[in-house]
Amino acid sequence: MPLSTAPNVVKRYIGFELQRLREAAGLSQPDAAKHIDTSKARIGHLENGRTMPKLPEVDMLLTLYGAPDLIEGIQDLIVQVREAERAGNTFELDPSLDLLTGFDLYVGLEQGASRIFTYDAVVVMGILHCPEYAAAMIRRAHLGDDLTDEQVEGRVRLRTARQAILDRPGVHLTAVIDEGVLRKQLGGRAVAAAQAAYLLGVAERDNVTIRVIPYAGDVHPALQGPFTRLEFPIERDPGVVYLEDLSGGRYRDDTDLIAKYTQLEDRLLEQALSERESLALIDTIRREYHP
Repeated sequence: MPLSTAPNVVKRYIGFELQRLREAAGLSQPDAAKHIDTSKARIGHLENGRTMPKLPEVDMLLTLYGAPDLIEGIQDLIVQVREAERAGNTFELDPSLDLLTGFDLYVGLEQGASRIFTYDAVVVMGILHCPEYAAAMIRRAHLGDDLTDEQVEGRVRLRTARQAILDRPGVHLTAVIDEGVLRKQLGGRAVAAAQAAYLLGVAERDNVTIRVIPYAGDVHPALQGPFTRLEFPIERDPGVVYLEDLSGGRYRDDTDLIAKYTQLEDRLLEQALSERESLALIDTIRREYHP
């Protein structure tokens, strides 16, 4: 799928990857700074996307973090971003790049977000999938690929591992879901019931809000389709809007468009059922599929 993005979006991704790898190695920012003979402040700027790392810095840092196999992919990505900056504005990621294993720009950005807002008009968003629903989605997305049960289980583990972000302090997720999404029997009635039950469980978290737009509601302003808006704990960062359709995925970080989607969020929340009413409807649907 073509992936259209902006240089600053990829800079954030690279920064979040550097932070994730450093933390996974059990190292502090001063540790990393000492290793490449720089300041803690520069490491901070690299990790929040304010500054693009130099290619030798990537080599030294990823070697320190125990991830030498990712060096070439990150360096190739940096080269493409620099070329895009010289050309100006948005660009499509080169599909021939030898990107790091498991590269997923959206998941990388999601893991660095402090607030996630999603409007789900077709399926439930990935971070809210129960294992059964995730497996059904993966099989549907790979029809004809003859995935083995082991391959599906591995992809389900990767998808559900994303939910660990909800355990991180300062993160809040708001999901607005069309009632029609909840009533789709993706994978069958038992899977639909399991997914509804999972939503009820995750909604008990203080940092998760789930609202439903009912069939009986008025025509709402997001008929153009689903979208996700991410906010980051970076001063003066406008965030990112992710859109997807048949032509591919698009990441936008221009402030005017983000402001429009922020207004759209407010209007969707105005038309959605309250949290209490939303959860009651989800429970009703759960019982319909699994009395």
